[in-house]
Amino acid sequence: MKLRILLFFFAICTGNFYIHGSICERVYVQTDKQLYMAGELLWLKMYTTDENGKLMDFSKIGYVELIRDSIPEMQIKIDIRAGIGEGWMELPSMLPTGYYQITAYTRYMRNEGESVFFNKMIAIVNPLRQNNALYAEETNTSLSFKTIEKSTNTLDISVDKPVYTKRNRGEIRLKGLPIENISLGISIAGIEPSIEAVPTIVEWKNQLSAQGASYTNERFLPEYEGAIIDGVLIDLETRNPVGVPNVMTLLSFPGKEIRLFAGQTDEKGNVAFYTQCVNGKHELTTTAIASSDRKYRINIQTPYSLHTPKSFPFFTPDSTWIDYLRLRSLCVQVARSYTADMLSIIKEITSCTDLTPDVRYELDEYTRFPNMVEVFIEFIPFARIRRTNEGLQFSIVNERLDSYGINVLVLLDNIPIADHEMMSKYNPLLIKTIDLHFGNYVFGGHLFDGIISFHSYNNDYPGITFGENTQIYDYESIQPYRYFYVPDYNETNVSSPMPDFRHTLLWEPSLQSNGQNELIVPFTTSDVPGKYLIAIEGIGENGAIIHGNYIIEVE
Repeated sequence: MKLRILLFFFAICTGNFYIHGSICERVYVQTDKQLYMAGELLWLKMYTTDENGKLMDFSKIGYVELIRDSIPEMQIKIDIRAGIGEGWMELPSMLPTGYYQITAYTRYMRNEGESVFFNKMIAIVNPLRQNNALYAEETNTSLSFKTIEKSTNTLDISVDKPVYTKRNRGEIRLKGLPIENISLGISIAGIEPSIEAVPTIVEWKNQLSAQGASYTNERFLPEYEGAIIDGVLIDLETRNPVGVPNVMTLLSFPGKEIRLFAGQTDEKGNVAFYTQCVNGKHELTTTAIASSDRKYRINIQTPYSLHTPKSFPFFTPDSTWIDYLRLRSLCVQVARSYTADMLSIIKEITSCTDLTPDVRYELDEYTRFPNMVEVFIEFIPFARIRRTNEGLQFSIVNERLDSYGINVLVLLDNIPIADHEMMSKYNPLLIKTIDLHFGNYVFGGHLFDGIISFHSYNNDYPGITFGENTQIYDYESIQPYRYFYVPDYNETNVSSPMPDFRHTLLWEPSLQSNGQNELIVPFTTSDVPGKYLIAIEGIGENGAIIHGNYIIEVE
């Protein structure tokens, strides 16, 4: 008999090796700049390291929040590979002017508390909100621009031209890179006014030695395979959390593919689902199937940490900022009006499973019956609907095709259906295909004799009302990759009437040195003249820190 295991649970996760072991995880976040306009794109790169600042391939999910006081304005999850993650935030256009904090951490870091989280201050300006006192008479934030000290660079930075024109191609030339492989993040953005100081990557690394491990009473296992989704098993009669061993807890993502995960429940009713290959925005369903008459449900818990309220410095640009802010606001509005489609291109999400059915029935190829029992009697010889003492039950033929198994997993658009009788009475005219999967399937220790999977036309489970044991949530997993837009200017389109008001000319977060001593990085200027800051940061495989700044001018 062939046994197919669809979900693996690693024994090491159930112990305390990582919780109070010698591993400490730290993060650093690089952004394309520090001052943003409401509605603008914020680009970021996340490094995960050990307590000495050496890149570490441990957690696979990074959590980044945009916080005002203790309230998150935005929350994202980032896919981390080999200690590197890339992400973005599309800042809401109604954010008020003020200082905000970028807070970043991994699930495993929550064992030590927020004292080890990475924090970085940024400023956001919204000139369109009338309740912002943008041009206060009395303020100490008069306009002044950054001064760049080239002597602090850890590498030699140069460019190919002394001055650039609009829509001009250029090159950044880096020399003096160390022998080890360095993961570099490079941005070119317009010079900004000086605002609240933030720690440089060198200061961040120097502070690591002062952050000793101090574990809390919480127990957060590391997400070294994929997202761990937490829930609580609730008794529907008492409405209290319960730890019941005979309740099957399932989590699924409605859609075309079978993506089903079984949970592990502890004595307090905490349920952990160990998932893999989950990305983008989805609906998420949880189903609790009990062997007794009692009914249960699973409440999904937030993966984000709670934060202690903090007081941020007061940020109010004065009248000397007017021209600068008008130009920045115009750049954002023009970009959103003319290049919104180009700015929104994301990488297509690939399939997460290779599980294909043994038999598929396209019901539109048959005479359509209004009764599900008739459909199975007439067209589906490898599965049956049988009457038992507990009502109508589905059964499916085994792999040898010589007998029928009765412990069948029934899915409607990848949502587990515990009540087979309800599915047997479902309107078959709403179903496009019925897939049969023969053989034994194990989900978290629960054995099924096969799978009968129903798919509606739009995979939106129409015309069905689930019981209280099935909960449906909106769930946002790791971000898809978003492409940084740069117009491709050549001899034929350099004079295009399409405006190019990019304030960030380059965002390259995934550059690898691969041991090379020198690198050349191309970029393209926009229609906005002025001075631009090239900012370079990087961390090596052995913990080397790279940073550097250089100013270019666009006429």
